Amino acid sequence: MYSSSSISAPLPPYTPPSAHYRKAHPQGGLSGSSGSGSDSDSDKKGISVLPIHLIHRILSLTLDQRATPSTYWSDPEEERVRRIWALFRGLRGVNRVFWLVSTSILRAMYLESYLSYIKPGYSSDPFPFDSSHLSDPSLNLHLDSSDSTYGRGGGRETAVFDRYIAVKVGEELREVESALSEGSEAVGDIFHRLQPAARIEDLLLTLPPNLIVPSISSSSSNPIRSLPLPQTHLSVKLTPSWAAMYLHSAPVAISRALSRTSEGGGSSKELVVEVRRTSTLEGTVKMIGDGLDDISRRLVTWGDRVL
Repeated sequence: MYSSSSISAPLPPYTPPSAHYRKAHPQGGLSGSSGSGSDSDSDKKGISVLPIHLIHRILSLTLDQRATPSTYWSDPEEERVRRIWALFRGLRGVNRVFWLVSTSILRAMYLESYLSYIKPGYSSDPFPFDSSHLSDPSLNLHLDSSDSTYGRGGGRETAVFDRYIAVKVGEELREVESALSEGSEAVGDIFHRLQPAARIEDLLLTLPPNLIVPSISSSSSNPIRSLPLPQTHLSVKLTPSWAAMYLHSAPVAISRALSRTSEGGGSSKELVVEVRRTSTLEGTVKMIGDGLDDISRRLVTWGDRVL
C-alpha cells in the first residue's frame, strides 16, 4: 500500500488471485468438483476487465452518498471525507487499473483547488490528457505497462499535483476527526518550492532539440556532458533569485525514488548552468535556454552562472 508521502511511487507487480489459487489447488478447489469445472472457475474475470469508462463510473459512485447510501455515518461532511479517504487509501491498492482510475477521479476532484494556489504569473499543467479522459467511452483507452502517462511517470508537475492530493486528503480527514487539528505547512511548501521547479522541468521540453531532447538515446546508458541534454535526467533547483539546472547520472524519477528509501542513495549530479530567475516560469526557461546556447558556443563553461 502507499502512504501519503509515496503517492508517486512505482506500482507494485500485482498477481491475480486466480494464479495463487491454481498453484495451491492444481486439481481444482472444492471436493467433488470436476476438472472442467475448476478450469471454468479459473477463467472467470473480475471487475478489472470491464471497459475503463465503466470502472471509472463504478468507482465514482462510491463517492456519491445518494447512489450508495450508508447507515454508518450521520454527518454528511464526515462521510464525504471518509469516502474520499477510502478511495485514496483502499481502492487504489486493489490493482493497477483501480490505481489509475482512482487517481484520475482524485485529480479531477482536486484540480480546481490545486490551481487556486498557483502564484500569479506562473503557469500550470498538472493533469495529463489520458488521465483526465478515462470516463470518455469514445476514446477507447487502454491502460498497460507502456502507457505514456503512467508507465513513464507523466509530467513532473503531475507528481507534484499527486503529492498535493495526498496532503489535502490527509488534512481533511484529520479535520473531521478532531476540531483541534491544525493545518501543516506542506501545501505552502508545495507551491513555494516544488510546483515552480517541476513546471520549469516540464517546460524544458519546449527548448530547441539541439539543446534539450526528451530522453537519452537507447545506445547509451548514461548521459554525457554535452548537448543536447536528456530532459529525463535534468532537475531544477530554485532560490529566490537563481535557477540552477543539474544533470543526473540516472533518470530523475528513479533518483528521487531512491533518495526516499531507507538506504538513502540516489544518483550523482552536477551543475550544468545557473541563471537569474524572471517573473514568469517561461521566462526562466528562456534564460536556461540562452545559457545552454552560450555553452554550445563556448561563451561560458559548464557549470557557470550566467548573468
